[in-house]
Amino acid sequence: MEKISFLTDYLKPNINKYHQHKKIIFLMFILVLSVFLCPDLANTQEPILIGSEINYPPFCFVDFDGQANGFSVELIRAALAAMGRKAAFRVGPWAEVKGWLEKGEVQALPLVGRTPERESSFDFTFPYISLHGAIVVRIGTGDIQKLDDLKGRKVAVMKGDNAEEFMRRENIGAEIYTTITFEEALRELSQGIYDAVVMQRLVALRLIQETGFYNLQVVNQSIDGFRQDFCFAVQEGDRDTLALLNEGLALVIADGTYQHLHSKWFAAMELPTNRRIIIGGDFDFPPFEFINENGQPDGFNVDLTKAIAKEMDLDIEIHLGPWAKIREDLFNGKIDAIQGMLYSSERDLLFDFTPPHTNISYVSVVRTGEGNPPSSLDDLRDKQIIVQQGDIMHDFLQKNGMEKQALLVESQKDALQILAEGKYDCALVSLRTAYYWI
Repeated sequence: MEKISFLTDYLKPNINKYHQHKKIIFLMFILVLSVFLCPDLANTQEPILIGSEINYPPFCFVDFDGQANGFSVELIRAALAAMGRKAAFRVGPWAEVKGWLEKGEVQALPLVGRTPERESSFDFTFPYISLHGAIVVRIGTGDIQKLDDLKGRKVAVMKGDNAEEFMRRENIGAEIYTTITFEEALRELSQGIYDAVVMQRLVALRLIQETGFYNLQVVNQSIDGFRQDFCFAVQEGDRDTLALLNEGLALVIADGTYQHLHSKWFAAMELPTNRRIIIGGDFDFPPFEFINENGQPDGFNVDLTKAIAKEMDLDIEIHLGPWAKIREDLFNGKIDAIQGMLYSSERDLLFDFTPPHTNISYVSVVRTGEGNPPSSLDDLRDKQIIVQQGDIMHDFLQKNGMEKQALLVESQKDALQILAEGKYDCALVSLRTAYYWI
């Protein structure tokens, strides 16, 4: 393969962003320092009154001591503490809590999905978590797998929740019933009163675990179009509290508090308890993941996965195979996770993603002496292209109507080998993988 040359074209890092982040962090330091130097002022200010739900785990709920608790409760408390302010909480059912903010009886809410229906009532911080909606049914219900299957069915949602707004907005012909809490909705679904409940997937999983409604299951497919970006919310026009929360949220994300809280509340939610966790990956994608000369999984992603498992005390088993098959297995629930998948908005409709751990540049590769590699979409339009089946570049060609020009192969090594043999015009592969094989 010594006759192949390549050019980096995709996913180039923006160095200017680094300098921008430095300025932001410096500004945050000044803000924190100003609060630290004036402790008397911070301590004499009244607490910010927060309205919080009584039963929306693991985000907001009332614990055994009667106190507001949960991921979002701890996060808004930490964000205010970073700005030298304290939080006080008033708890109640969601419909009441939302009304308190609309009437100005509380100053903020810790968990509000941003929807068109709420823009006129609330102002929102930048989002701190995104959740996908899901359908919950009784085990054995085989004819409800997607949103359209709910037409003519009795569907429960929590009154005033994003799920109610979404179902009424979609207007698919379901009979919609509202309950005070999602726990009530699930209980009555378990009893056979409803055919399904539409709610956030993570909340459903947590409530089923806590309540013991073991005759219920979450349909293993997210609802298209029902993704919610959750924020802190204040009353429309309350720009002072909004600015306070935005700055505090930025600080707790920058100093690692957010990640600590996220791990605390979500790490063990969907983990199997009766078997090992199966982690999939590509069997021929060096230096990230590959089968080594001893027949064992190896590479950066493999080492990273093992380190995470050790830190979190997880019992894992790593399965590497052809990428298209591994991706299919994750979609079908045959494995629990993939240790390295490039993000795209299209893939986000099918899978849930962690924060990114690696940036990967892709390149177009041509044979030496045959001119410059294609450097734009227009350059590729008259080319015969080799790509790995199921790879991000395969998705890219599909999205741009160019799949018919492509030869799909099992691995990026195969793509480079076929190109080196004088077949096809170029290959689209990872830069580091190209270096490795060339």
